[in-house]
Amino acid sequence: MNFKVLFLPLLLISISLCAQTNSQNLDERFQKIYKQSEFPGFAIGVVKNDSILFSKAYGYADVGRKTPFTEHTIMPVASISKTMIALALVKAFELNYFNEETAINDILPFEVVNPYRLKDTIKIKHLFTHTSGIIDFEDTFIKSYHLGKKPDQSLADFLRDCLSKTGKSYSKKNFNKAPVGSTYSYSNIASALAAYLIEVKANMTFDEFTQKYIFQPLNLSDTHWFYDEQLADRYATLYEISKPNYPFYKDLVNEDKSVKIYSSITYPDGGLKTSLQDLIKYVQVLVTSPNGTSKFLVPESYNKLFKRQFETLNLTQNMDKNMQNQAMFWSYNSKGRLTHTGSDPGVFAVISIDQKSNIGRIVIINANIETENNQKILEDLKAIAETLELFN
Repeated sequence: MNFKVLFLPLLLISISLCAQTNSQNLDERFQKIYKQSEFPGFAIGVVKNDSILFSKAYGYADVGRKTPFTEHTIMPVASISKTMIALALVKAFELNYFNEETAINDILPFEVVNPYRLKDTIKIKHLFTHTSGIIDFEDTFIKSYHLGKKPDQSLADFLRDCLSKTGKSYSKKNFNKAPVGSTYSYSNIASALAAYLIEVKANMTFDEFTQKYIFQPLNLSDTHWFYDEQLADRYATLYEISKPNYPFYKDLVNEDKSVKIYSSITYPDGGLKTSLQDLIKYVQVLVTSPNGTSKFLVPESYNKLFKRQFETLNLTQNMDKNMQNQAMFWSYNSKGRLTHTGSDPGVFAVISIDQKSNIGRIVIINANIETENNQKILEDLKAIAETLELFN
């Protein structure tokens, strides 16, 4: 008898049973976390190379109607949207629209100049590293949000209004006083401006560009920017489970803590709507591209996308204490993993990619997470994070 032939199937069965048991145990952990938490629902995805290690949703997409949260439930992912701007930028580089050293005023149909730094040149790299000097002055940025299913102003008009000296919402307060490229200051408006540069060069909206060059090629059938009536029954209801800190929330939140439908004019910085199923496809591309198994990104584009930008610059002092460096919108966290979080009314999301193990981790929750005054939420998030670390 050939013992090698006999041993191989037994080994495969053993591995399969072990993986199944581990997956079941981890599923039970997530089930327990959900039952003890205040979260309406959440979904977890873990990929390694081109394999899916885990994909499961818990709780409700709509609490009142008892609609289950599933892998196909669609919800906004807030600032994770910026990672799509990053991907669109490297596609724009491949199309020779511009490069990271291009001055934004060489492209824009209106001029953007920091009033405190008149001789400084804002380049595309300054937008995707949050060092452009353009900041989110609250009175300006809050105007990008409004109740309703679609924005009531174009991205171009909003950006012109707040950044051009002749704009209706222009203010020096939309800029900081530091030299361009010298200070990190996270900016949604600057991020949206990066997306608008693609619009100008492509002669199509950023929505159309991403559909053509990203969503369709990657078969992201659930992924889009604006409310789609045909998908209404698949959208998650969003909830505020913490006490809102901003006046804007008073008009946004219902008595049952559900969030009214809202939209954002600067949609590229936070308006992406997608499902766990599509996020898994997206992260698989990002995980597999470096080893050449994905044909979507060429190695040069991947290198630009995830290049550490601050290795020789002392800019990290203004970043979150858990971040150690900045890539193209993505950040490197304290563990050296690529990461991006998203937080908006009724939304929390995070993607983390460990380039050493080629593991990508995804969490989406249909509730805003305010942990400053809510220790219980912080503990529940920590429990999810600790369970995700068991995947290897």
